[in-house]
Amino acid sequence: MDKIRTVFSIAFHNLRRWPVNPRFYLIFIMLVLYLYSKINPINTFCIDTGYKISPYIFSFIMSEQNSVLLIMLGIVLLFCDAPFIEIDQPYIIMRSGRKLWVLGQMIYIVIASMLYVLVIMLLSILILLPNLEFNIEWGKVIGTFAQANVAYQHNITIPFEFSIYNAYTPLSATGIAFFNCWIVSVFLGMCMFVLNLNISRSAGAIGTTLLVLWQMVVTKTWTGFTKFSPVTWVSLAKIDTNGNTLYPTLEYIYIVILTMIVILFAISVFSMKKRDINVLKSV
Repeated sequence: MDKIRTVFSIAFHNLRRWPVNPRFYLIFIMLVLYLYSKINPINTFCIDTGYKISPYIFSFIMSEQNSVLLIMLGIVLLFCDAPFIEIDQPYIIMRSGRKLWVLGQMIYIVIASMLYVLVIMLLSILILLPNLEFNIEWGKVIGTFAQANVAYQHNITIPFEFSIYNAYTPLSATGIAFFNCWIVSVFLGMCMFVLNLNISRSAGAIGTTLLVLWQMVVTKTWTGFTKFSPVTWVSLAKIDTNGNTLYPTLEYIYIVILTMIVILFAISVFSMKKRDINVLKSV
């Protein structure tokens, strides 16, 4: 129990620094402005037509290439100061031991990623709040957007993919999109941790930015490349649900990404054992 308490204490120590770091306010403002610009035309449509919309638009937002690009670059900005060795960390490492310290940092990445995705989901609901109807169905507005060209005609750039509408229930689509976005964010955070720890502090941001940009290349080339593009897996429209496409299945995604996360954790522990502890200024 003491070890578990130590690990979570290390993780929450990092979270307590958020209110005093301007970077986190920048990320939040960026998300608010971007999501408002994407979602507000839906409000206009609802006001003009008198219809209400159900709150299940998150999975469609995460199927839009520009949204994935900006949201995943937000993760890069969130974790760009990995491995989070600031002025008080050498003392914490001495008290906890390197293995528990690394585990605490990994738990921090997991919790921070979950909070980041949760904020995005809540913002997507709050922006729609004046025009929301709460039910467990997709609703008439989303159904219309998914089955006709109405959204495009009203300057709504969120792609309401029919494949998502047809293959998933609203709750399952939202839950799977949330989970996929969460584990991909964890993967990117751990990639930055490992690259910054073993190469240089800029290597993590460069490497993960390239991974984020790779999904843009994938969507414009060969469908089969999606199996080698973790960032693409946040989009439900690019997941095989019936065995008839070259997209990865959910089983493939979870096996591959969870395996990579375990490998990255093992590399982190091994690397930390051999590393000199140098204080790094927060970005």
